[in-house]
Amino acid sequence: MLRSGIGTWGTEWSRWSRQKLLPWLLPESCRFCAAPGAPLCADCLRELPRLPVDRCSWCALPVNDEGDCPVCSIEAPSYDYTFCPFVYAPPLAEAISAWKFHDGLDWTRPLAEAWIEAWETPPPRPDALLPVPAHPARLRERGYNQAALLARHWGRYYDVSVRDVLRRVRNTPHQVGGSRDQRRTNLQSAFTVPGRLPQHVALVDDVMTTGSTAETLAQLLREHGVARVDLWILARAL
Repeated sequence: MLRSGIGTWGTEWSRWSRQKLLPWLLPESCRFCAAPGAPLCADCLRELPRLPVDRCSWCALPVNDEGDCPVCSIEAPSYDYTFCPFVYAPPLAEAISAWKFHDGLDWTRPLAEAWIEAWETPPPRPDALLPVPAHPARLRERGYNQAALLARHWGRYYDVSVRDVLRRVRNTPHQVGGSRDQRRTNLQSAFTVPGRLPQHVALVDDVMTTGSTAETLAQLLREHGVARVDLWILARAL
């Protein structure tokens, strides 16, 4: 009886300390400018590099005066819509680099919330969020999959289930700097997809460069009967 009481008291103390004591001892501050109050202040959110309103609904690249996408007008991708508000440029690029390559887990919340705050109208709600997978060797090296962290945060906010079921079975080279054709070659036979998935899914990733990873996964998802594939992307490289 006493042990049970101690356990209950310990649980309550842990909850109270997380909610009340830690914020008092370690008040939150903006990860960009250190202003107190929130992990991302309103001023820094406004200064993050935004994609223009006139952009391709497929790949999120800016479009020309005629409204033609320089890529998708030639070959439409297998995914349906890309929801991406930001350009992969300073200071966002440095923040993402710190988050991915320098154990910057404390960047997860401000980056995920920046994406949420960027939308006046939230994206259509999919049946599930699917994080773009990392190879097990990459996971051991980094310790976490940043796409999965974004998906969990967005899934909680929008009340969408997260299905971390896609698998990267071949450890492809880092895609940074590679051409579109090089990336497609690297990704051949790199992923596996489970047999049954919802009809409408959104692939989640941090950065979209050429779209080769998204295209490869979207093709596989289509082959497995998925009717609509959206992309929820934090930043688009131009």
